[in-house]
Amino acid sequence: MPSPAALCVFLLLAAARAEDPYRFYTWNVTFGDVYPLGVKQQGILINGQFPGPQIDAVTNDNIVINVFNNLPAPFLLSW
Repeated sequence: MPSPAALCVFLLLAAARAEDPYRFYTWNVTFGDVYPLGVKQQGILINGQFPGPQIDAVTNDNIVINVFNNLPAPFLLSW
């Protein structure tokens, strides 16, 4: 059975190496046809989806999103 001192040292080292996880996403922004009310319109798609993809994360996750703007104009994203 390990000694209590060795167990404490192991736990301290394990806790010191803990880090919040990183979640990586790649988004391609384009125009496409959408039907929000059953009427065809041109809308902005993210990875071909409207609305865009869901971000699965919890508190303290680090999120890195690489956005590739394939629109003919600047694209502003906020949340």
